[in-house]
Amino acid sequence: MPINDALRVEITDADVRAAKMDWLAARDGVDPDRDADGALWYYKRLISTQAQQIADEVRKPGYRWPS
Repeated sequence: MPINDALRVEITDADVRAAKMDWLAARDGVDPDRDADGALWYYKRLISTQAQQIADEVRKPGYRWPS
């Protein structure tokens, strides 16, 4: 399925780290108003989306692994 670049959102390592910290805070009770299950779901979605972005990049013709 073609990807509409106008709708694409790039997930950065910083996004994933922030989501992980939110989830850990919710899980450990640091942020009692935060839903730990929802935070974990969001964290996993970001990881999955970032992995797909990396896979899409690697599949591009002429891609060279950074040295």
